[in-house]
Amino acid sequence: MVSLFSSLNIASNALSVNESAISVVSHNVANMNTEGYSKQKVNLATRNIAGTIGNNVEAQVRSNGGVMIANIMRYNNDYLNNYYRSQISVQKQYEQQLDNLGDLADIFDDLDGEGIDAALASFYEALNNLNEYPASSTARINFIETAKTMAATLNSKYTQLDQLSEKALGDGESQEALENSKIYSYIGTFNDKLSELAEVNKALQVTQTGTLTANNLLDKRDKILNEIAEYVDINVEERQNGSVTLYVGDTALVKGSVVTGELSIQTAKAYCESHVPPISYPEEWVDADGKKREAAVLNIVQKDGNSETVIYDNANSIFTGGNLGGLLHSGDLNADGMNVGLAREGLDKLAQTLADLMNDLNIRPGAYCINPDDTGKLMETNPTNYIFVNNNGGREGITAGNIQVNSSLLTDDGYWDIACAYFDDPNNFDERAVGNAQNVVDMLGTRNKKVDALNGMSLEDFYSGIVGKVAAGGGNMQNLLDTQNDIVDSIENQIKSNNSVDLNEELVDLVKYQTAYAASAQVFNAVNSCLDTLMSLGG
Repeated sequence: MVSLFSSLNIASNALSVNESAISVVSHNVANMNTEGYSKQKVNLATRNIAGTIGNNVEAQVRSNGGVMIANIMRYNNDYLNNYYRSQISVQKQYEQQLDNLGDLADIFDDLDGEGIDAALASFYEALNNLNEYPASSTARINFIETAKTMAATLNSKYTQLDQLSEKALGDGESQEALENSKIYSYIGTFNDKLSELAEVNKALQVTQTGTLTANNLLDKRDKILNEIAEYVDINVEERQNGSVTLYVGDTALVKGSVVTGELSIQTAKAYCESHVPPISYPEEWVDADGKKREAAVLNIVQKDGNSETVIYDNANSIFTGGNLGGLLHSGDLNADGMNVGLAREGLDKLAQTLADLMNDLNIRPGAYCINPDDTGKLMETNPTNYIFVNNNGGREGITAGNIQVNSSLLTDDGYWDIACAYFDDPNNFDERAVGNAQNVVDMLGTRNKKVDALNGMSLEDFYSGIVGKVAAGGGNMQNLLDTQNDIVDSIENQIKSNNSVDLNEELVDLVKYQTAYAASAQVFNAVNSCLDTLMSLGG
């Protein structure tokens, strides 16, 4: 009788175990198209209800309680998952950089004939015309108009570059511009993901491992980690219960159920002013001409209510991968290749050099302009007769953004301030030589002059170099991204091959567990009938 009750219990337990196994198969099939789902498999083991007693066979038989679920295994490859995260971080970095270079290419697309190349060509054509007719007011006015067009074109390109930089990182001063930038929205999403990870870690800490619930939480955890890796390169340490510690560089941002650090972002201006005492701009934020170029500054902070404790001050340098790294690259003046910051720096050099070349010749000793009170005579040029100035009227600190034609040239008689004549020997000066155009000839010579400030290139060659770098950078980045896409796709396919649900395998398991369930049911019914018979005989 005892053995029959034991058999009935074994059969009943087997029914429950196989029913649970069928549920796991159903769970797999139901989630076969769920993103990030890893297939699961029931591992069965012998169920022991007591220890064996020596060589007593009957005691050994009674110690076995049939079958039990040892655990529910989740198909997973930690190495592939970590490798995938590192490569998706690189992929997102490349995508941001390519997007940036694509916008740069649009800005420097001069095929419409309205770009800097065309403006330079018109400027020198007007100089050539002035060379032929140095006393002509029409030729002078035309030259000034092309100079205005040249300055306006540089201004326009600079504004477009500023807008592109502002779109990515803000303008470095305005909080409103920062909050409308790409990087600001990414920071908010990134911090939300850290909180989500901490919540999943918390659930894993109180969930038994090797169960459906734990495995589903692990899938959710890995999905969140993959999403975080899209923003920055991360390192992960996993604990036995499945919860993780997440690092950016050497700084832990999530430890178990606690967010130990998150990102904050400031304008460069606010960052410097927030220090006590305020600090000046770090040298690496200033370009070769002394202009402030940094826009956004990331810090890693620990929040406690409304207060923040800075864990990592000015953390920009550790964000080299992911969307954040790609965006920060756009303003990095020490970056390889080409980006917005370097393109703007190049245009600034072009603007300052053009201004220096023209201004130096127009005010040099021996240069003469026509006397507006007696246009048949020459007079010495004024040492402030600059052609190009900045927005404050000075000749230093000229950028592509502030270059403009000297307002004195735009007055009624201002065009006479163009010094066309030049005498290298004061003794040979002829005040009535209004047709002397030697100074204009020398101005024309600047078109092909190799200038140290432009790395030994001429104005046009230097600008062509900028455009070429933008084009080459875009092509190279596209090739890098294509290769990276192939790498990510390959790893993803390996993960799917390992983790994805195979309907054929699930069908085999389903038949196996259904057959076992049916057999257990027959055993249960047979034992139950025997017990009924014995009970009736006893009655």
